[in-house]
Formats: sequence, structure tokens, C-alpha cells
Amino acid sequence: MVVFCDKYTENVEKLRKTLRNMGQEVEIAVLQDDGFLPDEILSPYEFFVYRDRMAKQPKRDLFYNFIPLPELWEVRLVGWTGAIFDMGCEKAKIHFREPVEERKVLRVEWHMEDGWVYKIDHYNKYGLKYTSEFLDRDGRVESKVFYSEKNQEMVVEQPENHVISILENGAVRNVFGSYVEFIEYYRKETGISEVDTIFVQEEKTLKLLELTPEKSRKWTNILFTNDELCKLYQSMGGNNGIRFYAVPEWYPENHARAEALILTASDQIEKLEYLIGELPELTFHIAAHTQVSDKLHRLAELNNVKIYPQISAQDLDRLWNACDLYLDINYYREIYDAVNSAHMKNMLIIGFENTVHHKELMAEECVFAEEDGEKVVSTIKKLWKDANLLQEKLEIQQRKKEEIWKKFVQRGECGHGI
Repeated sequence: MVVFCDKYTENVEKLRKTLRNMGQEVEIAVLQDDGFLPDEILSPYEFFVYRDRMAKQPKRDLFYNFIPLPELWEVRLVGWTGAIFDMGCEKAKIHFREPVEERKVLRVEWHMEDGWVYKIDHYNKYGLKYTSEFLDRDGRVESKVFYSEKNQEMVVEQPENHVISILENGAVRNVFGSYVEFIEYYRKETGISEVDTIFVQEEKTLKLLELTPEKSRKWTNILFTNDELCKLYQSMGGNNGIRFYAVPEWYPENHARAEALILTASDQIEKLEYLIGELPELTFHIAAHTQVSDKLHRLAELNNVKIYPQISAQDLDRLWNACDLYLDINYYREIYDAVNSAHMKNMLIIGFENTVHHKELMAEECVFAEEDGEKVVSTIKKLWKDANLLQEKLEIQQRKKEEIWKKFVQRGECGHGI
């Protein structure tokens, strides 16, 4: 399986590990190439720039003193950056890779006397100038050129109109009117298997890769990194979009601690007062990313309730690690990808039919009708007294993601929807 991604991120690594955990061999190809992609990540730009010469390129960093320059030009260090001078006049700024004290070149920004940066040269993991971006007065990239190891122009991209040209010996060999055409040509040239899955991490990718319902049928699966992107695509009429869920190699142990977490964007929380009163042995941690209402503040006066308005990242991390029960009982939108995060932490997730945000990640026995507050209370008490029964429910919950990915793989093999 080959999955095409808009760019290489931590989520792409999670996707690759997830598919491998599911026993699926996968190759990743990305459209945005900064010159420092891991060796196992495919890039159409690198392919057309180096082709079969790729393996012959030794990896090395370019030290700032070795940037190719005209005769008599000089390089100086200026604080944590460098600069290029011609007869005392600064022509460019040099930016270094981390750690900057090693003075390894990342990019060189060429500018006019008035400060206009008209060109940015990017260097890659081979210590070579890989791309040049040519900018207009407003800082927009008018064109982007990719160079071979001999500094020959190999690929020219015009981002504004999505035109990509492949050159050979200085002459244009192919012109593509869209990134989709470019990807198709890359697939045929490399002989890789049918690219039927695209992983979308940014809204602009929908337009970039023509991911509209009438044009996206060539993709069997369109994976989205979050709910917002997936829902946006679905609102356009797309029916082959899937929310990406990472499957960990292992789940942490659930200790059945009497600590429950609720993340909410409002004070509308189903059966909250009832649950607090019926479960005095349980501490309810209620956190919001904004200020909270007087209604929630008053609940903080109770012994088993703690309220966290405008919760900090540090406090949220602490709660994720301290709680073993997540109550998906808040109305309206979800914050902090709460249900998926709780699933990854192996917290038991319980909610009501009218409040759950991701029912597909929950054990059926843990989703209750709105009027079943008593059943919620009795279920929590029962599970927190019976470690084996709790583990059984957690294993059912864990398998939910595996079921989603099995359908995903089958969908790709069959070439049609679920």
C-alpha cells in the first residue's frame, strides 16, 4: 500500500506505525519536500531531481564557510546567523540548522538593499542547494526551482497556478497543469503500486489535490487528521473520507483509580449533578479551555469536584495521566480531541447517546440512553469493583480502532467503499 501525504509530520509517522501494527506494509510519499525527509519517505521531487543517482549521494552538512560564492565575496557570522557580503554590502542572510552553534546551512535568504527578500536557497541533507524560491515584493512565492547535484534546473513549480514542469538538459520535457497530474506521472515513472489513499492534514490540500466529491473518486480512501477537516469534506458531499485514528503498539495500564475526567466547552453536561451525588467516592475533574460559568464554579464547592478553567497544557497532561475514566457527557463540540486521547490513554470511556462525540471508539455497553443515569452509576460502581470485568470492557474498547482499520484495509483491497 502507498499512502500519499501532503507533508511529513508526526501524524504521518503515527499512520505508518498504525498500519504496520495492523500487519499492513505501507510506503509513504509526500508532496512537500524540505530536503531533509527520512530515507524511507518517498518524494516525487527528489525522484525527478536525482532519479537513479539518489543512492550515490553521500549525506553531509554544508558548513557555512563552503557556500559557493563569487570571487572576493565573503561570509561572516552575525550573532546566531551568518551573512554574505560584497565589498561590505550585505547581500544575504544565512540561517543554520539546529543546533545553530554547529553552523550548518539550512537556507540562504538573498535580499536587496531595501530589505526585499527576492530569493531563498534551501539546502538539503546532501549539503547541496536543493531548491530556490523566487518571491515577489509581497513575499509570495512566484516560482520554485529544484536543482540536481550539478546545479541544473530539474523541476520548476509555479505554486499560484499549480503548474509543474520537468526539465531535461535545460529544456522543458513535461508540463503538468495540476498536482494530481504530477502525482499520476510520478506513479507511472516509478512503477509504484496504485496510490489509492491520500492523507490530508491541511485544509488547503483539498483544493491543491482537487479533493472535491466529483473529482476525488480516484482515491479509495481520503484520511483526515482531525474531525474538522473530515466534516468539511463530508459537508461538500464527499463520502470516502475517514478520520485518522492512531493505534498504539500497547495501551498503558488502567489502575481503576477513582478519578474521572470531563473536558467541555460549555456548562451543559448531561446528568452531571446526579452523577456527582451518586458517586461520592469518585473525583470529577472538569476542565475547559475558556473561563467557566458560575454554575460550574459552584460545583467546585463539593468535595469530589475540581474545576479547571482555561486549563494549562501542563495541568491537562497531569489529568490525562491521573484519571482512568473519561465521561463523554458534555454537549456541543469536543475539545482537545478528548475521546481519542482518552482512548490512547486506555481510560474507560462512558457517555450518553445524546452527548457522545465518537461512538465508534466506545464499547456499546458504555453508551447509555439519556434517561439511564442510574445504569451509568451502577455500571461504574460494578466495573470499579471488578478488575477483570473492567479489563474486558477496555479490551472491547481497544478493538474498536482495530475494527476501523481492518475495514480501511479491506476497502483499499476491494477498491470500493465500506
